[in-house]
Amino acid sequence: MSIVEFERARLLQEARLSGITVKDIARALATIAGVKAVAEFDAGLTSFYLSKAETLLELATEFAQERRRND
Repeated sequence: MSIVEFERARLLQEARLSGITVKDIARALATIAGVKAVAEFDAGLTSFYLSKAETLLELATEFAQERRRND
């Protein structure tokens, strides 16, 4: 396992242990989008980023399941 793979595995473990939620991921996506997006998110305009976060998690889950089937 490379150092990069180790760091990614550690990041995933930390996310699990922290109790990360879809809303946390949605706020992170808004943060990446910029200050205005975070302000909108904090004002309750969250449906766009929640939808994106859900899609992201659904795709990641599908890819992980596929990878596990092929291992």
